[in-house]
Amino acid sequence: MIGVIGPLVQGKREVRGSVGSVALFAVGAIIGALLTGSLIGLIGAGLQSLAGEHVLAVMVGAAGCALLAADLGLFGLRTPTIRRQTCSTWYREHGARKAWISWGFDLGLGFSTIRLSSLYWLLALFVAAFVSPVLAPVVLAFYGLGLSVAFAGAIVAYTWSTPSGESPGLGLLRAAGRVRVASIAFLALVSLVIVATAAAPWS
Repeated sequence: MIGVIGPLVQGKREVRGSVGSVALFAVGAIIGALLTGSLIGLIGAGLQSLAGEHVLAVMVGAAGCALLAADLGLFGLRTPTIRRQTCSTWYREHGARKAWISWGFDLGLGFSTIRLSSLYWLLALFVAAFVSPVLAPVVLAFYGLGLSVAFAGAIVAYTWSTPSGESPGLGLLRAAGRVRVASIAFLALVSLVIVATAAAPWS
């Protein structure tokens, strides 16, 4: 995400940003996530009316295991994603304010750009299966907020940790790799917990 947003890497190839830019990004991300959450809520209303909680738990757990296999590249599977990145030219074409909101909105939608792991898909399935359709947009809004916090944190962490003279792209790629590993580990944990809970005798 950060590597594509070109205006953060300028001048002497130093990462730079501002509170205002992150705030505009957050507004766009939350709006985009709210929109996706509303759609997931509508789908969830249909799912929850057709199947009971136990059946949905088995389905979500099984889907989570399949997504984990895809992230690990097992059985020839690949992470479900589209091969599109958010547009790096919006800054030049539309100006700073519109660009930051547009980037946030695009990424906040969740499904419109490339995914490094399937954790987002498991989140969407979990919300559709177990969260009230009315609250689904709120849950996804927190995804947009979390995306913004992670974005701001990545800027701060990179600014403090990157050795002088190193290309920002290399540092950001390494950070993305660590995020992917953490996402896969969390996906595995959540999927196994859902499966174990659904199989428990008291469920």
